[in-house]
Amino acid sequence: MLKAILVGFMGAGKTTVGGVLAEQVGWEQIDLDDEIIAAAGKPITAIFADDGEAAFRKLETTVLQATFNKTGLLSTGGGVVESAANRDVLQATDIPVVYLQTSGNVVLDRVSGDDSRPLVNQLGPDGLKALLAKREHLYQSVSDLVIRTDDLTPEAISDQIQAYLKEPAE
Repeated sequence: MLKAILVGFMGAGKTTVGGVLAEQVGWEQIDLDDEIIAAAGKPITAIFADDGEAAFRKLETTVLQATFNKTGLLSTGGGVVESAANRDVLQATDIPVVYLQTSGNVVLDRVSGDDSRPLVNQLGPDGLKALLAKREHLYQSVSDLVIRTDDLTPEAISDQIQAYLKEPAE
């Protein structure tokens, strides 16, 4: 069974913190986007282009539920909370959901110029901040623990998660 699920906006540090935490406690890090790509047999951008967002979100929900049977730490995509079905799944689970909360300015600092994130160029700075504001309450609604990441290192965030989970480093 999963030990924890990380949620948060793009640039919040889900993948980075997940990697640090997984290494410190000896867990496997599972990336939901990678799991979706494996299930679909094509990149997420192709799923959106070929099948649309509704099909992507349906697949995302199916894959999210399937990861609950794996052992390790799950890092989700920033948009996982966009789907009511995903929120229902995250709210119903006993697996701790940790929201890595990051301010709009820090997000912009972290993701600006990142060509692997289509929304960065598509939305621009104001659009990204608006999307973060729209999702804020959704992240809060699914979370058991909220950690403000702006001024913390990945190691410090990992320490807080370990303390919450009462998981010592190996």
